[in-house]
Amino acid sequence: MRQKSEGVKGLWIWIIFLFVALILYGLPQNAKNRVASVIRISFFSPFVWVDNQYEIMRDNLTRLIRTERELAQTKLELQNSVEEKLENQRLRQLLDFKSNNKYSLILAEVVGTNGDKFPSGLIINKGSRDSVVNDMPVLTADGIIGKVKSAGITTSIVQILLDPALKISVLDQRSRVVGILISSDARKLLMDQVPTDEDIAVGDKIVTSNYGEIFPKGLLIGYVSSVSKSPSGMFKNVIVQPSASLSRIEEVFIIQNAKSDSIFDVDSK
Repeated sequence: MRQKSEGVKGLWIWIIFLFVALILYGLPQNAKNRVASVIRISFFSPFVWVDNQYEIMRDNLTRLIRTERELAQTKLELQNSVEEKLENQRLRQLLDFKSNNKYSLILAEVVGTNGDKFPSGLIINKGSRDSVVNDMPVLTADGIIGKVKSAGITTSIVQILLDPALKISVLDQRSRVVGILISSDARKLLMDQVPTDEDIAVGDKIVTSNYGEIFPKGLLIGYVSSVSKSPSGMFKNVIVQPSASLSRIEEVFIIQNAKSDSIFDVDSK
């Protein structure tokens, strides 16, 4: 019964199709063209719309990619411009510092580190062919950072203040108290061997003394940031904040004629 119903339905479809075909066949040519146009538009318009949307999306994506590239290029140019400006300012400060002191200074650039762990030695791009020798003091415009540990031909290794092996004779500029600058844990600077009855206070300026063989008197080291009694009770615990940043160094000066007057305008009497 169901197959018979489907056969009748198919027959009627064919009858309707033939009826429509006969009507279309009898229409004038202009009417046929209009009907054909309507059928063509009705059938193909969804595909045309999809194709148009695809073209629009592709154009938008192309413009978006181009815009992102242009934005990235603009950001890069801006970053380069800012970096160049900061570098020019830094170099002007370095040149001003070099021209306003009594020492013969060698300007060097930090090109790497000698080791993976902080504080590692700094590698600078000046060596013996530039008149650099071992034990020359090294500083920035802000203060002492260390000394030349090993001078090669074209590069040298700088031993910084936080190296536990480096010890410097220093004094409190205000009270003239003398001590030894050390870093036992490679993280902070201590002014060691300061008796508990000595006058030293937070904020005091710490400079090199004239007792050392390497550093001339009066070079700025840093400022006292903390004073307390040591566990033994015989000495003070004096923590010194270095005036120069030891972790963000890009250029340094090497002092050639170290044993002469100070370049930091501190009282060396």
